[in-house]
Amino acid sequence: MKKITIASIFTVMLLAFAACGGSAASSGSGSSTASSNTITMGATDFVGSTSVTIKAGQSVNFVDPSSTGGTHILATGTNGNYASETGAPATLNVASGLTFNPGDTKAIVFSTAGTYHITCIIHPTMNVTVTVTN
Repeated sequence: MKKITIASIFTVMLLAFAACGGSAASSGSGSSTASSNTITMGATDFVGSTSVTIKAGQSVNFVDPSSTGGTHILATGTNGNYASETGAPATLNVASGLTFNPGDTKAIVFSTAGTYHITCIIHPTMNVTVTVTN
């Protein structure tokens, strides 16, 4: 009989997490573990990568750090202008956008394959592309 250890349980949990895409999928706000599906906001720009590729049904974690972030309103579109995009998450696919304040982290699920452009209505130079594959 094989002996089960804490290390073996941890290994199984880690493999299961990786098999699920390495991110927690939710449609609301809340804290989440940083991953390659994370987009970080600065005071007036996105920090690091301005594109992410995920599979349909996965989430992108939008993080507005409390120490370096700012108030942002994210919506589908480009250059600060809202534009409806078929298949985009409803929380971003509205002219009023989704408001972020410093300290907010929101996981947005992208259910439909496609390429989505996300912009900050307040800061027109903030633009991110989310590519969703099947």
